[in-house]
Amino acid sequence: MDPVRPARALGALVPARLRSRRGGRAAAALLAVLALVLGWSLSRCSPVPGTIRVVAVGDMACDPDDPDMTAAGAAPGDHCRHRAVSDLAVALRPAVLLGLGDFQYELPTSEAYRTVYGPSFGRLRERTVPVFGNQEYRVQEASTFTAYFGDRVRDPRGYWSQELGGWHLVVLNSNCGAVAGGCGEGSPQQEWLARDLAAYDGRCVLAAWHHPRWSNGLAGDDPRTGALFRTLYDHGAELVLSGHEADYERFGPLDPDGRPDERGVRQFVVGTGGQAHYRPEATAAAGAGGPAGEFADFDHHGVLELELDPGGWRWRFHALEAGRAVTDEGEGACR
Repeated sequence: MDPVRPARALGALVPARLRSRRGGRAAAALLAVLALVLGWSLSRCSPVPGTIRVVAVGDMACDPDDPDMTAAGAAPGDHCRHRAVSDLAVALRPAVLLGLGDFQYELPTSEAYRTVYGPSFGRLRERTVPVFGNQEYRVQEASTFTAYFGDRVRDPRGYWSQELGGWHLVVLNSNCGAVAGGCGEGSPQQEWLARDLAAYDGRCVLAAWHHPRWSNGLAGDDPRTGALFRTLYDHGAELVLSGHEADYERFGPLDPDGRPDERGVRQFVVGTGGQAHYRPEATAAAGAGGPAGEFADFDHHGVLELELDPGGWRWRFHALEAGRAVTDEGEGACR
């Protein structure tokens, strides 16, 4: 007897419809397993970035010789408050502290970084992206600043780019007399910025430098950064953050000439990190013809909290002397 024939005969007794149904279920199960394996592999190779919490602020630790510094805990709002503002920043548990320049007043010595900045904002040193301010250059070549932050300063020229989740951050140097070639059109910094943004294929771009392009504070608008602002506008950037002015101000989206433009770049000024703030009414800068801000706070220290999502952002300004209340907030989408 041929031993194969009974098996064939038995198979012939199974209805073709049932055999087809069983085969279909097996194929579907196999495809489901393959899809899971493929999805797992892709997730390991190309993770989808989540929300990144950034705290941004500039003009921070006070002069060790400032008589108000020792009474900072109880001082009124127009005096030194760097310890209290840094407590607020730490409590928000940011992934990144974006320091917008002028980290240590008045002379940024190594001792001042150790004894004043270190115990306050220095608690977030390992999460800090440090922007060069003008106070840093009070020591030749900003050497104490670069020594304190070490490899947190990614380029000693003061400009570079890095990724923050789904966002592209460009750090720029607005100390135009100190950075080689300045900040104008055709300068090494401006040309580098144009190349960097042209090479970025994502949607969301954030820039940070110290001196604000637009301001209704004491110093007013700074046209030296106009070419950098225009380059950001030309490449569809979303946000610019600056310090320098001891106040908080938010501008709507603007074109390079300061005119409202839904395609424009939104700017925040956040110089509220602890150094005494001031109101600009008695200055020539106030009402000097620049664009009007959407919101300004000349009375409180505080920090700007940003939640950066892959396709948009939310902002909140936490005002220290207002009981840490959120006095300005909103959201936007990347283009």
